[in-house]
Amino acid sequence: MAMARARMVAAGALTLALSGTAIGMASVAAGSAAPRAATTESGELTPVEEARLNAGRQLARPGTGATGANPVISYLPDLHGVDMMSWRRVLTERSQGRAAPSAAVQAAASPGGRLSPVLTYREKEPAGVGGRNDTTWTGERVTPFGTAAGARNRMVVTGALADLSPTARQLTPSAEDDGAIPLARQTGIAGNGRITVTGTIGDGPHGTRGDKSGDFDWYAVTAKPGETIRAELSGADEYATTMIADATGTLLALGWQVPGGGDAQAATYYTTTGGTFYVQVTLGSMWQKDSFDSGSGTGQGPTTRYSLNLGSWRSDRDAVVVHLRKGDVLGASVAGQAKRVSVQRWDAQYVTGATDADLSFIYPEASPLPGGGNATVAYVAEADGWYGVITENGVGRYTNTVEVYRPGGSESATPQTIYLDFDGAVIDTSIFGGDNPRAKLSPLKSFLAGWGLTEADLPPLAEQITATATENLQADLARRGIPGFSVKVVNGLRAPDTFGRPGVSRIIIGGTIGESGIETVGIAQSIDPGNFERAETALVLLDMMSAPVAGNPLSVVSLNSYIGTKTPRVKFVGRAIGNVVSHEAGHYIGNFHTDNGNLVSSLMDSGGRGFWRMFQAGPDKVGGTADDGDTDFSTDRFSLWEPFFGAEDTANVSAWAFAKRPS
Repeated sequence: MAMARARMVAAGALTLALSGTAIGMASVAAGSAAPRAATTESGELTPVEEARLNAGRQLARPGTGATGANPVISYLPDLHGVDMMSWRRVLTERSQGRAAPSAAVQAAASPGGRLSPVLTYREKEPAGVGGRNDTTWTGERVTPFGTAAGARNRMVVTGALADLSPTARQLTPSAEDDGAIPLARQTGIAGNGRITVTGTIGDGPHGTRGDKSGDFDWYAVTAKPGETIRAELSGADEYATTMIADATGTLLALGWQVPGGGDAQAATYYTTTGGTFYVQVTLGSMWQKDSFDSGSGTGQGPTTRYSLNLGSWRSDRDAVVVHLRKGDVLGASVAGQAKRVSVQRWDAQYVTGATDADLSFIYPEASPLPGGGNATVAYVAEADGWYGVITENGVGRYTNTVEVYRPGGSESATPQTIYLDFDGAVIDTSIFGGDNPRAKLSPLKSFLAGWGLTEADLPPLAEQITATATENLQADLARRGIPGFSVKVVNGLRAPDTFGRPGVSRIIIGGTIGESGIETVGIAQSIDPGNFERAETALVLLDMMSAPVAGNPLSVVSLNSYIGTKTPRVKFVGRAIGNVVSHEAGHYIGNFHTDNGNLVSSLMDSGGRGFWRMFQAGPDKVGGTADDGDTDFSTDRFSLWEPFFGAEDTANVSAWAFAKRPS
């Protein structure tokens, strides 16, 4: 029977268990150089680069450092120099040093403005035992927890994860060619089994002594329902990766090992159905275009030896089940011997989860949500119901801090205002990780000529930007029917600047990379699930979006690349900028990035590719034609470059951010 051809894309928006690379924060130098040139002349990615990103792999070589703009809060023009692994280490270190929210902050965000005592809960599963509270359906219900009257909204869960791993047996190294799924080495694992094996990347008919197309080692594992497949690399003296795939070659999880004591993460995948799965070991610098063809690599890198610890067994997972109300903002941060925390709905969807990563450093000071653990998540509930908060990935004792609050505006009668500043500004860029205390940013009018516009076009352009942001942030979200929903987007060209008053955030639309010292198209001050800090700043820089096409190595970022002879310039430019404005506002009201490489178009899609969708130019990449569509906040899986798995309902997060107490 002929096997289906490999589909090396990360599929399954709601069930993907991808342990993708994560990112963090570091400062940038003022006046830093323009972003590195992309591979192609226009900045479009090659098919191989697209495939690598679709598999959650970065384009930069790991270990090059956390340089440039913070990728978590930025809409980046180029990804070739972005070392996601270095970013993750930096942000995790800073998150662990983040001061815990003060009692005053927690009280202000708590129901009724009162700080309730912390609820302590110890799991009931005996030490050394697993399987009794592993899922949302078998988890332990904690009924006193929540935001309802009489409930407690802060809880510390303690427990221990049992070591249920089977004894490992040594597997003899396989003989080449084992470079494709049909040629995979049979491990003999048929559920509840584990092996260790040594191997070499770089030998075989496609390695350094063969055709040099690239060497890949594949292993076959059969798992039973409810088991976790785990593949952990060690001993490689080059950046090496593991990938867990299903029988069609579809990516399910990714792991890696950086030599010299650097970053490492096992690939893990929890299967509810069981079946035969396949694990690939290769160098991070190589890519296999077809997992059913051992000769389909993109080129061989250095040769390296490795050790692989591989198995499938029912690992211990502990779930507490809590009741949430629509709009509740849940935060969880696990410490101790557990490295993964997730939130699961009653209908089996993982709404969010994180492994070995804590991004809480980018929460604002006004956020009451917990952080500082091994893994941290935040979630805004779409519906009333019971949710599982699951702790896993480790052996030994853990502490999981779980807290829930109503959205920030729910305790305030002040509506949210987003002021669009078109006049230029002098700002302190340290709020974005920069180091210029008085960066002077040019106004919108300075960039009109770049789009073939005149000063007479300034008022209608500002009006179109405002109208687009108003549609995205007010009109579309109002349809969600959130009680007390209120937000106003203000055209700064026609209204006085009210930034500094309660409930007023701003977006500065103007300035350049050289003026700001920040290598980005847009950047926000924070990511604030629940919108607890209601007076923040974001930037939308205009130099790259207004640059000429000719001789521009990143012309794909310029709006001029999408302007045709019949494109209505003011409408197209205003709509494109308005979408980037909405993207950055989307960050400081609580949204993380979503995947920019799948078929779902979202205002929160990350940068680096797919600019035609954010700019609303349609698949023909010409603005003002029938296929332009309408890019909105939507439900999409998280970006594969950030440390979350599951799906983010960005419209829900955004709408609840603008809930306020009825006056």
